[in-house]
Amino acid sequence: MSIRKHTAYNLAGSLAPLLLSLFTVPAYLHLIGNARYGVLAIVWLFLGYFGAFDLGLSRASAFHIARLRDSAATEREQVFWTALMLNFGFGLVGGLVLLVIAQPIFGHLFKMSAELRSEVLSSLPWIAVCVPIATVSGVLSGALQGREWFGISNAMSVASSFLTQLVPLAVAMLHGPDLTWIIPATVWARTAGVILLMLSCIRAVPLSNKPRYQHGKARALLSYGGWIALSNLVAPFLVTIDQMIIGAIIGVQAVAYYAVPFNFVKRGSIFSSAMAASMFPQLSRESRTEGDSMANDAVMGLATIMTPLVVVGLLVMPIFFNLWLGPEFAHQAAPVGAVLLMGVWINSLAFIPFGLLQARNRPDLTGKFHLYELVPFVALIWIATHEFGLLGAAWAWTFRVAVDAVLMFTAAGQIRQCKRMLVPAILLLLAWWCAFDSFTAVRVALAAVLVLVTSSWSIHAEPRLQRLALRAASWSKHIKARLQS
Repeated sequence: MSIRKHTAYNLAGSLAPLLLSLFTVPAYLHLIGNARYGVLAIVWLFLGYFGAFDLGLSRASAFHIARLRDSAATEREQVFWTALMLNFGFGLVGGLVLLVIAQPIFGHLFKMSAELRSEVLSSLPWIAVCVPIATVSGVLSGALQGREWFGISNAMSVASSFLTQLVPLAVAMLHGPDLTWIIPATVWARTAGVILLMLSCIRAVPLSNKPRYQHGKARALLSYGGWIALSNLVAPFLVTIDQMIIGAIIGVQAVAYYAVPFNFVKRGSIFSSAMAASMFPQLSRESRTEGDSMANDAVMGLATIMTPLVVVGLLVMPIFFNLWLGPEFAHQAAPVGAVLLMGVWINSLAFIPFGLLQARNRPDLTGKFHLYELVPFVALIWIATHEFGLLGAAWAWTFRVAVDAVLMFTAAGQIRQCKRMLVPAILLLLAWWCAFDSFTAVRVALAAVLVLVTSSWSIHAEPRLQRLALRAASWSKHIKARLQS
């Protein structure tokens, strides 16, 4: 099956939860309030750090199972059960560690009311249970991706996401905003998602023998996954430390003004994530020359699709947030979302060299880059948040992903592609300035020109879009001639 079809499956699997969140986020804010939503966001971010206990086995499973496509089913089955047993054990350890360290962190670090603090501390055992659920889920998803069962994988993911968003919301409607009810409901919904994935893996791998741990397979998985584990340890910290620092410096209510736009605009990377995931099994098998060619085409294809979309997104963001969440919330969140959206554009393009390096069996490079960025970024985000508030945090995050992208493109030998992104980057900065300048006729005209120039750049840069534009023009002339006749 083609990468195009796999990407479509992955894209649909990412879009469905996004569309649902357009309705559930306002409902959550209405039912539990900004402060509780901010606390809930911090809880799930904190849990995300414990994804490091996956130890890279999710990606390692996809890598090794993809390479065993033409091997006997028993070979894939041995990789699957070994990875699943390892990750379940690591998840249990992670859950116990979380119980030990979470109480002092949530008990003293964040600014929140005594009532909220009590609700979070009472829910810690449930939060800890999420760690093994997440590690097991990662191996199951990796196995489906390695077998290129993207349609089934995304169908299960969508079902799980719907349960995770709707079940806690229903509980909040029935029992009120108490987190001691909402958090367990989320855990049960995630458990149901794991069951759906496991049923899919029984057919995809396929699984026919009893579970069996293979020491040799474990060494191969851990050898590849070790550097992925480093990325898994550092990357969530890099992605979410800004919200932790905002909660510590400004307060948990401010986290909602940052977390809502962040969680929304990061969905802008769903197309690049979908494409990178669909390419990974094939990149793992192809020669270096063919893999490089695929990656170069993918970067330019992504840039020509995403740049016009992000420019339009920047221009309409103030209006959209005002209609979606109201003027008061939009006044705080929209400027933050615009800065973060530019960072999402940069980060989206970096998905391709990131995946290419790991498909070349060089996960050590991605792990080292994340490690190098850690201390400078923490210092930068702390200073920026302290001095400039939410916008400072947003600019610091965007700067960090820009540095990360340059490192990834350079290591993957795609620095030429990186240089070709200077023109669209300038267009994005102009769109950001235009979106938050005073509303005048000049600004409206400039916005229209920006959209036109960006679309023209995309068509010029991507031959496939040129052919599509010529075909559309031909159809238009044909239809016009038919109507005149």
